[in-house]
Amino acid sequence: MNKIIRIKELVRMLNMYCDAYYNANESLISDKDFDKLYDELLTLEKETGIILSNSPTQHVGYEVKSALQKVKHSHLMMSLDKTKETKDLVKFMNRHECVLMDKMDGLTILLSYRDGKLIQAETRGNGKIGENITHNAMVFENIQLTIDLPGLVEFEGEAIITYED
Repeated sequence: MNKIIRIKELVRMLNMYCDAYYNANESLISDKDFDKLYDELLTLEKETGIILSNSPTQHVGYEVKSALQKVKHSHLMMSLDKTKETKDLVKFMNRHECVLMDKMDGLTILLSYRDGKLIQAETRGNGKIGENITHNAMVFENIQLTIDLPGLVEFEGEAIITYED
């Protein structure tokens, strides 16, 4: 099969799976099968030098489609990708102060505090624009509404919903 045709097919399929997952809360394929297709697309893009503008390798998260207020992030909220090699984690950590833990799939959020008070919670969205979910975050079990830190402080992480919940 022509590599360009396969790239187009993979982009179409992966975008369809992403839309279902992020906007309809529906997994059409397993994470393992998604990752296999994603890795195939990455390989083909590297081999051919062709990257379509709507390729899922060029963005994270989802297109914001709800009626929630849109917010522009103070910084790019990008994904660490599917890191499988220790050397990649070490390379990432050399540039950032961070805490690493086992991967749990959830909702990437940014919490902003001003002078110790939670002022905004936002989703990652597409990495540049997310949604204001402050009203939701106020009732999350483990989010502090106040902290003992002055000035503007931001925390980025995963909000996890367990199967039991």
